Amino acid sequence: MKPYAQRYEEFTQATIKLAEKIQSANMDKLCNAKYTLPEITIALRNIYKNPVYHSHFVGSKLSDNKWSSGFCAMASLLIYEMTGGEDVWNLMAIRYTDWVVDGKNISSVVFLQDKTTGINFGTTGEHFYPLNVPYNIGVPLDPGKLRTPNKEVFKKILLRELAKNQKE
Repeated sequence: MKPYAQRYEEFTQATIKLAEKIQSANMDKLCNAKYTLPEITIALRNIYKNPVYHSHFVGSKLSDNKWSSGFCAMASLLIYEMTGGEDVWNLMAIRYTDWVVDGKNISSVVFLQDKTTGINFGTTGEHFYPLNVPYNIGVPLDPGKLRTPNKEVFKKILLRELAKNQKE
């Protein structure tokens, strides 16, 4: 079995490729966004690895194999808001009671569905390995009803990471 850090980086690269595909399919809708979807994806994936942010925003210490755990709602909502909102995305959720494996509830998950391509997109999820997130059971979610109390603080950190990445 591959070490978690290697799986994390492989998932990151695959997610960036999906982001590029979605960005390309939505060029007309995303041309005014300050940052591209791939840039936001890279910044988020960098943030998830930082134990300080994990502890602050997720409320638990960074685990050896769950770096992105707990970030799905906040990250999906920020991507939604920063890259076109309802013109580009359906905000989706898998309810805790709907994702059941071997009689056990696995987790709730928030993700995005690109309206142009139908691609399901989330910047988290590798921590469920060896399970794959069953995006097909997701249901639409009202962005206004998503509780993300630390979203504005997290957005400042994301914007700082994006600015830092642009300078590099």
